[in-house]
Amino acid sequence: MAHKIRIACLGTSDHLSRAVDALLKDDVIPAENIFLSKADGPEIERFAASGCQLLTDDMNAIIKGEVVLIAAPSEEMAAVLAPVCGCTSGRYLIAVSDRVSVSDIADRIAKGTQIMAVQTAQQEDGTLHGTVDYSKGFASYMKLPCEDIARALVDTLTISE
Repeated sequence: MAHKIRIACLGTSDHLSRAVDALLKDDVIPAENIFLSKADGPEIERFAASGCQLLTDDMNAIIKGEVVLIAAPSEEMAAVLAPVCGCTSGRYLIAVSDRVSVSDIADRIAKGTQIMAVQTAQQEDGTLHGTVDYSKGFASYMKLPCEDIARALVDTLTISE
């Protein structure tokens, strides 16, 4: 069942493309509620044909979204967050990377942003596992939709308490 929330998806081309493909394939978010930025590269323009909204830059995408999904390898996470660090306040941010933590993200973004960190790891059998950690005070009513988003991106998911 698709959640009716609006989500801005940002990141590096390969990670971002895989994330948006997963959201559309699993029908987690309706395509018209997915906001993408042309600044994230020409590879994401193909999602406009699926009904995703393609905006001029990252900030415009974030303004349209209630939730912000950042998908990038750990070494590029800071660069992806830098241009948008001041405009995430009041939003829910899902950071998906091979090495990510709530404290690392909190140090790089506006205060008042609720953070869900999804640290991913490739398993021996080839599956992708994610471990979720939340910032203190993350709204309980947003956990289910955010966990559904994370589940679409990985094969298995562990929620830290």
